[in-house]
Amino acid sequence: MRTIINNQKKERDILLSRPYLTRHTQYDVDELLASKQIKLITGPRRTGKSTEALLMLKGRNFAYLNFDDGKLLSAWDDDLVWETLRAVYPDFEYLLLDEVQNLDGWDLWVSKLYRMGINMVITGSNAKLLSSEMATLLTGRYIQIEMLPFSLSEFFIWNHRNLSEVSEMKDSVTDLSLIADYLHHGGYPETVAARSLTQNYLSTLFDSIIWKDIAKRHKV
Repeated sequence: MRTIINNQKKERDILLSRPYLTRHTQYDVDELLASKQIKLITGPRRTGKSTEALLMLKGRNFAYLNFDDGKLLSAWDDDLVWETLRAVYPDFEYLLLDEVQNLDGWDLWVSKLYRMGINMVITGSNAKLLSSEMATLLTGRYIQIEMLPFSLSEFFIWNHRNLSEVSEMKDSVTDLSLIADYLHHGGYPETVAARSLTQNYLSTLFDSIIWKDIAKRHKV
C-alpha cells in the first residue's frame, strides 16, 4: 500500500507542476477550504474536475488518493490506507479524493473521515453522483461545486483576449473568429489548446457519455 500511495504522490506532484488556466467560479477558494463541509466537485466527463481540485489545494499541505487506480482499489483496506496516508503525508491539512465513486461503499468511508474532522475535497462524475443521490448519501455534509466546459469568457482568456472588450461596432476579425470557433467546437479543456484534434476527441467523448454514463445508468 505504501508503494501505491507513494506512486500516487509522485503523480500528484507532476500534475501540480503543469501550467493550467485558473477557472472562473462563483466560489471563494479560501472560504471553501475554511469550511469543514466536504467540498464535492462534480460535472460531466473531462471538464477539469481533478484539475480544479488540484488548483484549489496547490501550495497547501494535502494528501491525495486517485481512485482511478486499479491497484489501490484491489488492495483496499480502510485502516491500512489511513495509516499509510498519515505516514506518506505527515500532518496533512486537507485530503483530496479523486474519482471517489469508483470505490464500493465510498460514502461510508467518507462519512467516517468527516466525523473524524478531516477536511476533504472530493471529485466524481455526475453519472454516479447526481444531486438527488448525494442528498441521501451525505446529508448536510457537503458543498457541491459543479464544473462545466470552458465558458466563452474563459475561452477568450485562454486566447489572450478579453470578452468584455468586444464591441458590436468594433468586433475584430480575431474576436469574431474566436466566437465562431467556440460556438462550433465548444469549450472542453482538452480541445481548447488542440483544435485540430477537436472533432475526433468530441466524437469519442460523446460516445463515452451516451454509452458509459447515460445508457449504463438507465440500463438502456
